[in-house]
Amino acid sequence: MEDKSISNKTPIWQNCVHCPNLLFNTATEFERHIQEKHSIKEGTIILCQYGQNGICSALQFGDLRKAGFKYHVRQYHVYKTNTNDDWTFYSSSQNLPAVLNDPNKGKQSNFFTKTWGDGFIEKVEIYPSPYLPEICLLHFESYCKKISRRYRRHCQLKENLPNKTRTPVIETVCEVPNIFYDQSLALNDPKVFCKVFPGLSNTKDINSTIRSLQETLSTYLDVVEMKISKQVAQKSDAFFHAMLSHDTIMEQMARAVRTVQNTRKDIKDVKQNLSESPLKLISLTRINQNLNNVHDLLKLMGTVQQTQPMIQLLLSTSDYVAALDLISSTQKVLSTRLSGIQAFRHLSPQLTEMKRLIHKMLSNEFLRFVVSDLNRPLKDQTDLPERDKVVSIVSGILRLKEFDFLDIFKTEAMTSIQTTIKQCLVEIVSERDGSTEIVLRGSNSDTWLLCNEGITFLQKVTPNLVNLFKRILSISNLILDISQMGDIVGNDNEEIWTQEELLLIEEKVKKVIISLSDYSNERCANLIVTKTDKEYALTDLSQLSKLSDLIDHFSKECAKITGHYSSAMKLALRSFAMKYIQNLHSERRSHLTAALNGERWKVADVPCELQTVINKICEFGEIPLVLNYESGKPDGKYLIINKENYAVVSTVQLLIKILLEYCDATKQSPDIVQYMVHCMLELIRMFNSRCCQLVLGAGAIQSAGLKTISTSNLALVSRSLQVILWLLPLIMKLLEKMHSKEVSLNGFTSLENDIALHKKEIESKICLIVSNMLSSQLGGWEAKPPVPSQTFRNISKHLVKLHEALIDILPLEQISNIYMKVHYNFKDKLREQLIKMNIVANGSPQHGVVTSELTFYLQTLKTLRVINDNDTENDNILYDIWLN
Repeated sequence: MEDKSISNKTPIWQNCVHCPNLLFNTATEFERHIQEKHSIKEGTIILCQYGQNGICSALQFGDLRKAGFKYHVRQYHVYKTNTNDDWTFYSSSQNLPAVLNDPNKGKQSNFFTKTWGDGFIEKVEIYPSPYLPEICLLHFESYCKKISRRYRRHCQLKENLPNKTRTPVIETVCEVPNIFYDQSLALNDPKVFCKVFPGLSNTKDINSTIRSLQETLSTYLDVVEMKISKQVAQKSDAFFHAMLSHDTIMEQMARAVRTVQNTRKDIKDVKQNLSESPLKLISLTRINQNLNNVHDLLKLMGTVQQTQPMIQLLLSTSDYVAALDLISSTQKVLSTRLSGIQAFRHLSPQLTEMKRLIHKMLSNEFLRFVVSDLNRPLKDQTDLPERDKVVSIVSGILRLKEFDFLDIFKTEAMTSIQTTIKQCLVEIVSERDGSTEIVLRGSNSDTWLLCNEGITFLQKVTPNLVNLFKRILSISNLILDISQMGDIVGNDNEEIWTQEELLLIEEKVKKVIISLSDYSNERCANLIVTKTDKEYALTDLSQLSKLSDLIDHFSKECAKITGHYSSAMKLALRSFAMKYIQNLHSERRSHLTAALNGERWKVADVPCELQTVINKICEFGEIPLVLNYESGKPDGKYLIINKENYAVVSTVQLLIKILLEYCDATKQSPDIVQYMVHCMLELIRMFNSRCCQLVLGAGAIQSAGLKTISTSNLALVSRSLQVILWLLPLIMKLLEKMHSKEVSLNGFTSLENDIALHKKEIESKICLIVSNMLSSQLGGWEAKPPVPSQTFRNISKHLVKLHEALIDILPLEQISNIYMKVHYNFKDKLREQLIKMNIVANGSPQHGVVTSELTFYLQTLKTLRVINDNDTENDNILYDIWLN
């Protein structure tokens, strides 16, 4: 059946696709070529690579077992029915990228609902090319006639061939059970015996059963023999090939045996003549080397045995670094070269204990040196006595890489600082009265200094602490210098300090210096500016200035020495100054509030002390740095500013004194500038608002017992506000000059605008009062003789009274502005009255009466010097009142 199927196929094994130069005579040669050249063998698996790009297109599962590889080659490569069976992507009927990217199709509405296949795109009729001729059957007629004759002859010859029949091989279907293929067929096992001889123990007819078993086993034997013969037949070519090459292999093996014998003989000769003597020489050399090593080890043991006496000798000469180096090197030798020596098993712990004792001894020596150096008399200006000894001590401590000595140094330095501060404190407190009890215990938490005593304390303690810090800095610099020495940081043969360890010791020393600087500032700050009760308050701002200068000097001196600026005293002074200013501001605010509530809004005399300060301010054009209040001269009626008289109330004088005092406070202590600015703005804003409440709001009628708020009261408030407006730019100029970076002056501008607006409201109030009085007089006026009428006589009296009230308070220019506003209001009211009375400028008697009345009114204004004879208003009023 297999042969029939093969015969129907067309053989294509004559040529190889990859090797076109090779020609094969039989299919077996082609099969062997594919297996050797175009396949990969991996154990029992053979991967076929006969195809395009080294991949077999007919290989479905990726690999084949060795038994089925020949069948695969015959099925798909030797006898192939069609040469176009291999499918590639060129065989596809539709190219999806071409369909999707076809620009002629445009946007298709049913693109995503189509089914993929031959009908995915529309069929296009392809017309025949005009360049190709049409081919028909007539063109092949001569060819068909010629071939038909040959074909008929071929068929006749084929029918006359003798038939060669092959008897079909009938393969038995019987299969041998797997148990017979087992390598260990143990028949003594009952289960195996029952499987091999089934039914032998349970049957009654034993003979028939045995016969059937014999037939079955005979069948199995025939099947096995048939498979063996088939396998031998399949491998016959290899068997005959092996038989042909058997003689050649035997000759090669004989030659190999003779070569091995000769080689062994040569090796034996080389061993006897060239190998044994040199090996013996090498052995003797190694023995000599081992003996030398033993000798060196004994010498090393003798040296190590002398370690402890040598350490004692080095310690007696204060050579601590050498002693520690000897201990380290000895321990290193004990742990490496002498690690197995039992005689030295106790030496390493002894050396460790000795190193601990040396550390303790060095710490005590360092403590003794620090105490003696820091507690020397302040007059002793020598730099580090016994420097060599200190270098030896510190070098030994650093060689141990133990940094706890810095804590000892810090503790003793703090103790020295505390002792220095306590000594100055005792000297100051002892000068008090005998009734004052002195309590000094612990950290001096029960002892405080008065403000003047704090100034004295800083003057005494500053040079002492500066000298002490110089000694502390000398010791710290010595420690840093020693840490950079080569014998301390180690060399190539010893443990070398890392860069992190060098930075660590430098960082620790810096932290010690910084902490000592902060500690000294905090201790002094706690003594000077902790209490805030009245008995500890400042007597004046000059003490605050002195205290601020001393603290600044002390902080700068410490920063110059230590390189660290500690702000503890500065912050404490600022807090103390803020509390003092708060108390001062609260007192001044209460005083100003009480003065405003009791103010009767009358002109007050100006003390000569205030006038002298104002004169100096006017002379320099700014607030001087030093304010000197001169006395002994009589008080003045007016406050003279730039040769101009200002009638002011006593409350304004008090406010000016407070503001000047606050300006002086900002000069004394720059730390409180912003708060002082806030206090000044608060007082000025309070004065402005209270003036508005008491005068414009008529609050003074109840608070001060005034009967009414007159125009003179309003004018006096306006003039007082002008003084404040004059002073505000000078205060801003002073603050910008001295504290341009520390203070923000945005509040002054808004406050200045508020005061200017308040001043305009007061002037408007004055104009409104007078205008209302004049309007009430015009309400009962009749344009008839006598002229001037009583109405205009009353109007003239009111204008004269207003002038008398304002002339001593406001300047003439401001008075003129007020009268002009009143005059314009009067013209409007008179024009309305004339319209009501139906009087027009027609030359009638009423028109003449109105003209006479207005002439009398203008004469009054001229008398008051509000308008001049040449003023155009003389003619305008006689003309404007008739215009609507």
